[in-house]
Amino acid sequence: MKNNVEMSWLLVLRLAAHDLRTRALGSMFGFAWSFVQPFVMTVILWFVFALVANAGAIRGVPFLAWLLAGMSVWSFFSEALNQATGVFCEYAFMARKVNFQLVILPPVKIFAALAVHLVFLFIVAVVLLLNGIPISRHWLGVLYYLFAAVVLLSGLSYITAGLHVFLRDVGQMVNVALQFGFWITPVFWDFGMLPLKDHPFLVFILRLNPMVYIVEGYRNSLLFSSPFASGWGEAVYFWGIASGLLGLGALLFRKLRPQFADVL
Repeated sequence: MKNNVEMSWLLVLRLAAHDLRTRALGSMFGFAWSFVQPFVMTVILWFVFALVANAGAIRGVPFLAWLLAGMSVWSFFSEALNQATGVFCEYAFMARKVNFQLVILPPVKIFAALAVHLVFLFIVAVVLLLNGIPISRHWLGVLYYLFAAVVLLSGLSYITAGLHVFLRDVGQMVNVALQFGFWITPVFWDFGMLPLKDHPFLVFILRLNPMVYIVEGYRNSLLFSSPFASGWGEAVYFWGIASGLLGLGALLFRKLRPQFADVL
């Protein structure tokens, strides 16, 4: 049993590495394109809000550093979910193999996106240092929130990837949902920046988004030396949502898996 688990994880890592190499084929900059796009998006937002709209420092942190801390984890989340949604169709030839464990395919896309994210985090660290934010032991809190993001992604990806086999519109739905989610998640804005004091119900609705917990956790860890400032209530809520989605994803995959070969 232990050997089978080890072999499965080795296969996941091997396929993730192959996925990254495949993306780089025929491209001059190869792997770099995976994090150039979110970085360019960050620069555009920084230009619009910090220079044009004259947005100042956020809680004493330069706007670019504050923006990059949130953008880094959002780009990982959106890239991983987008790629994982179509993974069963992409590896359709494997669905016809009775002995192949299709359950490992969504983690392949998540781990491939994770490799890109780690490079992006290195860029973020350099920008933070250039902006006078020193390295701190509190940066290790990012590992906790990264794990939380992976768990959330795992549940969502099994749901979306399983449904995508039978309804190809799911891929477009996920893409639209991620675009909408970007604007309602505090990636380029902060709850303190908005006039929401007189609208507590709206704040409550916005905080139902589980990515709020992760984005704010990244910022609290990297910028404010308080990785667990969000409190136990938010943590309990997040892990309840993440665990529920993971359970639902596992159940849906188990129900739909026997029909994959026929549809694909």
